[in-house]
Amino acid sequence: FPVTIMNEELLEDMIESDPSILEDEWLIIGRQVITKFKKEIDLLAIAPDGSLVVIELKKSKTPRDVVAQAIDYATWVEGLKADEISDIFETYSKGQNLKEAFKSKFHVELEEKNLNQSHQIVIVASELDDATERIIQYLTERGIAINAVFFEVFSDGSEQFLSRRWFVDPATVQSGMTDLS
Repeated sequence: FPVTIMNEELLEDMIESDPSILEDEWLIIGRQVITKFKKEIDLLAIAPDGSLVVIELKKSKTPRDVVAQAIDYATWVEGLKADEISDIFETYSKGQNLKEAFKSKFHVELEEKNLNQSHQIVIVASELDDATERIIQYLTERGIAINAVFFEVFSDGSEQFLSRRWFVDPATVQSGMTDLS
């Protein structure tokens, strides 16, 4: 039966331990990553093409401010250099090498020239308020790689399960083309 998730940290734990909850082809490279603006990105991931994914979590309905918060994080992520991204991963993974982890996960070499050539923003929440939906739809229609994932938590005894539904088809957002019909 559906239950309310107790806090964002638990949601973060669930996604961190199983990133396929959001996307099979993402490798988490950071958690609570501190930006140069002294703000914390909930989760930072990398996709097989070397693009970075800013993941912002909200345990309940989002206020529209979450979009501005996520875009602010993206302005910082956009400027990250390869060595900074490697350092973020090394700190997060307690000393692992990003290139080795990338090859292990995706079975291809991480090409520095492809690293962080693009990025996307994903907002994870139980629901979006109307203003947030309109803003995400507006940005997506204009080629900004932003999306939202709705989740619902179910409980079966002591086990909890997370289901998901994307606001916009992720393949559409990543390709920069949208079909919101």
